[in-house]
Amino acid sequence: MEQLQQFFQDKTVSTLLDVGTGSGNFISVLKEALNNTKFTGIDPDKASLEEAAKVHPDVQFSIMSGEQLDFPDSTFDAASISMAMHHLPDVQQTLIEMKRVVKPGGWIIVNELFSDNLNPAQEVHKSMHHFRSTVDRLNGVCHNETFTRVEILEQVEKAGLEICIAFNQEKERVEPTPEEITERKDKLTEMLSLIKDRPEYHVLKKQIPEIEKALQQHGFQMATQVVVIAKVKKD
Repeated sequence: MEQLQQFFQDKTVSTLLDVGTGSGNFISVLKEALNNTKFTGIDPDKASLEEAAKVHPDVQFSIMSGEQLDFPDSTFDAASISMAMHHLPDVQQTLIEMKRVVKPGGWIIVNELFSDNLNPAQEVHKSMHHFRSTVDRLNGVCHNETFTRVEILEQVEKAGLEICIAFNQEKERVEPTPEEITERKDKLTEMLSLIKDRPEYHVLKKQIPEIEKALQQHGFQMATQVVVIAKVKKD
C-alpha cells in the first residue's frame, strides 16, 4: 500500500502488534511499508497461527484474544488489526486494549472492508460474506455483518484515538470461470449444511442460486477496504 509507505517513511516503528493476525497476510503488507520492525502476531485460532508461522518464521505468534491482551502497558510502537473487526465480540474493548499496549504517541492501523457505495461485483462479495456470517452466528461463532465506512471511523474515534489519515483500498474485479462459480456455490452449500436442522436453512438455501446468478452477471470483486491510521494521544 503506497499510502501506508508514504505515511511511515519518516517515522520509526521498532515494534508492532498485529491483532487477529490470522495467517499473517497483513504482516506481509506491513513489512513492505515498515523497515527494521519487530512484529508480534496474536489470534485465538491455533491453526491460523501455525500457517502464519510458516510464512513469517521471524515473527513471534501467540494464541490470544484481542479483548484481553497479555502485554504490559506501552509495550509497542504500533498495533494493527486487518479484516478482523467484524469478527470481534467487543470492538471497543479490543481497540481500547490495543491503545493500552501502544506507547503514547504511537500508532494504530485499522484495515477493514465496508458495506456501502459498492459496485455490483462488490455487492456479490458482500452477499457471500453476509451469507457466511449468518451461518456462523447461527452456529454460535462471532461473525458480524460488514460495517459501513462511517461506522468504522466512528469506532476508532470512540476508542479515544486521533485519526490522522483514512484512505480506501480496492482489489481488481475478476471474471470467474464457470468452474470457479461452481466451486464458490459448492462452498456455500457445504456451509449451509452446517445448519440443515435449523428453520433458517430454507431461507438461506434460496440465496445460493441468487448469488450464483449475480456472479455470472457481475463477476467478483472484494468489497472496498478503508485503511485508518490513528494516533494514540499523549496524556
